[in-house]
Amino acid sequence: MTPKRHQDPAFTHLLHNVLNPIHATDALAKELVNEQANDRAEQLLALQRRLAMQPPRGFEPGHIVRWKSGLKNRQLPAYGEHAIVMEVLDPPVFDPSPQLRGSNLFREPLSLAVGMHDAEGDFLVFHLDGRRFEVVENAGPNP
Repeated sequence: MTPKRHQDPAFTHLLHNVLNPIHATDALAKELVNEQANDRAEQLLALQRRLAMQPPRGFEPGHIVRWKSGLKNRQLPAYGEHAIVMEVLDPPVFDPSPQLRGSNLFREPLSLAVGMHDAEGDFLVFHLDGRRFEVVENAGPNP
């Protein structure tokens, strides 16, 4: 007959999880999924606030702008690349193209015409959603 040994509850729990990895993996997976869901919810709230935030004095032609962090939805300009406000469209225009239905660009308010250089150095003007841009401080006219 083997003597009964008193085991520490924490040690017993550890042994149980090591000897039963499926149980440990399931609990860990659930915990990780919950943490990721909470992190994503916080990120979504931060992005929504950033999208809703307007520049203090609005955009004006000549302002140098760039994408707000996390809000780029077009290929150009690249993150960190500067563009110049050519025109502020009030009221915003909407692309009536039926191909945009079901796209993230459907009913996007195009409120800025911005100019930038392409890869070949040509100057292009695009109509974009001004909510996604911020004024670059210390660049161009003072906002």
